[in-house]
Amino acid sequence: MSEYKGIKGFQVTTRTEDPTPFAQAIANNPYQGVWSGGGNLNTGRYVIMGSGSLTAALGSGGYTYSPSATSALNESYNGTSWTEVGDLNTARHQGQAIGDSNTANLVFGGNPGHKAITELWNGSAWTEVSDLNTGRRGLGGSGTTTAGLGFGGGNPGNVGNTESWNGSSWTEVNDLNTARRSARGAGTSTSALFASGLTSTAVALNELYDGSSWTESSDLNTAREGGSGSGSSNTAALVFGGGDPVRALTENWDGSSWTEVNDMAIARTSGPGGDGTNTSAIVFGGAPSGNTTAGVATEEWAFSGIQPTDPSAGYADAITGDFYYNSTTGQFKVVNDGGAPIGAWASGGSMNTARDYVGAASANKDSGLIFGGSAYHVEQYDGASWTEKTEMNCPNAVNYSRSSMGIATACIAAGGSSGYSNLVEQWDGSSWTEIAEINTGRGFGQASPIGTVTAGLVVGGLATPPGGTTANNEEWNGSSWTEKADLNTARAYNAGLGVYTSAMVCAGQAPGPGFNIANNAETWDGSSWTEVAELNTARARGVASGINSDNALFFAGATGPSTSKTNTESWNGTSWTEVADLAAGRMRGGGGGTISSALMAAGNTPPTTTATEEWEAAEFQIKTVTTS
Repeated sequence: MSEYKGIKGFQVTTRTEDPTPFAQAIANNPYQGVWSGGGNLNTGRYVIMGSGSLTAALGSGGYTYSPSATSALNESYNGTSWTEVGDLNTARHQGQAIGDSNTANLVFGGNPGHKAITELWNGSAWTEVSDLNTGRRGLGGSGTTTAGLGFGGGNPGNVGNTESWNGSSWTEVNDLNTARRSARGAGTSTSALFASGLTSTAVALNELYDGSSWTESSDLNTAREGGSGSGSSNTAALVFGGGDPVRALTENWDGSSWTEVNDMAIARTSGPGGDGTNTSAIVFGGAPSGNTTAGVATEEWAFSGIQPTDPSAGYADAITGDFYYNSTTGQFKVVNDGGAPIGAWASGGSMNTARDYVGAASANKDSGLIFGGSAYHVEQYDGASWTEKTEMNCPNAVNYSRSSMGIATACIAAGGSSGYSNLVEQWDGSSWTEIAEINTGRGFGQASPIGTVTAGLVVGGLATPPGGTTANNEEWNGSSWTEKADLNTARAYNAGLGVYTSAMVCAGQAPGPGFNIANNAETWDGSSWTEVAELNTARARGVASGINSDNALFFAGATGPSTSKTNTESWNGTSWTEVADLAAGRMRGGGGGTISSALMAAGNTPPTTTATEEWEAAEFQIKTVTTS
């Protein structure tokens, strides 16, 4: 007897919009922000001291242009307009202000005279409190009226001094690595950032404070001095404006790298006031024409879009296998399993030591090993942070650009740049052991692994004799190396992926003068190489991931000696498709993994970087049902 469902069918769910995989949501609506106009200051000033938030800011002191004078003026912002309130006791400019509202603020340092004076604002009046130990001007600051920092500045030469404020007095703590002035800090007393500034010239330097010491981290994309910034910690900040020349540029910091976002409407330098977070900030005053006027304009930064660090809850609101009708598009659709090419890069933990020309082994975004390079160290990744491990046995000079095979806990490093070495070392998770040498010494070969510690390939590179680009291919069987069929196109600085019976080599530098890119890819079936489709964006010195030659990712790289790229391309066995870019371009880095879970670390942006990015594919994909 027939059942009712067999006769009548089943009800199809109706939706007005498709559920969105989180990775696709990021791709559709990436992190961004927009500056919009706010109320003007009553009195234009530059090198003004700003603190507070987008809806409760304070602009203190500064320098007026006509007449030219150091000011004690103090204005309060309510999110719409500025109101003059109680003046500072001591007029000054180029000092620093901290505080998270317009009713509790601290101003310290400044000019003229490299002041040490500190004043506390309670919402109605200023009170002089304990002075800085080192008077200075053009310093950075972070924190609140009860727990803050003051760092850097000039007196009259640049200083690296850092002082900690406990609500009543200043205590000297560890200095900056690079003394500089004319840049604003961001964050708290235990999680701070000091980016850009002036040494003898404008710099892009970035240092992070963890509550006890400063560590150099990834530089800004654009050097500048006299700008401003905002941020809640050393993992989330903005830097905007600045000089040399006058700039409107805004850059966002996610804890590992800087990304250029939307510019201010008005370029400004010479210490515009600013504060807030990286998602809600304010900037005011400054010199829009390089110290020939004192600005009154205010701009407000509002966040929009999805940050890669946001939780994915609320986006993966579908079950694989769901069948439904989209009433907006008039289409029947089904929810399929996820995976590449839909995916996105997110920031990971920063490495301890910046470097390029590294070797790498990686299982996925949760596990990786970076070894050698321009700084020689070995570091292992656990999905959140990097840990220094036992150094390699080979001389430091050999450590540059070693080819690899395996994963983070069991890998092989072969060759090396100095003299085109044939040295090979094996990693067992705790130490390195020298094993059988490769037949053809080489360096600058594959930047990502092919195979395992018992079966893998070393392909291409610069070899000796005579030190030229090679097509040589060697196979490892767990005890010895055997020369196999050569590549069709000799190449160095190439990327590899897969296993010894199903591998791929992507791009690289071909023989010839200059930066001669071999843009094609080749696949290996265990006995011979076959040329396949070229990448969409020609580049060398990139990284690849994938478990075989049927599916792969190729990311980063360079189109010239100092032109790093953010491009990521997905290979489906036939052609390459551009997918989500890295946050920051880089070359000569390392990594690997699969098409669904990959790792990119170290490299040169330029300069060398500690940044890590993690690739994760979508949890599911939406497919339209057709009757064809």
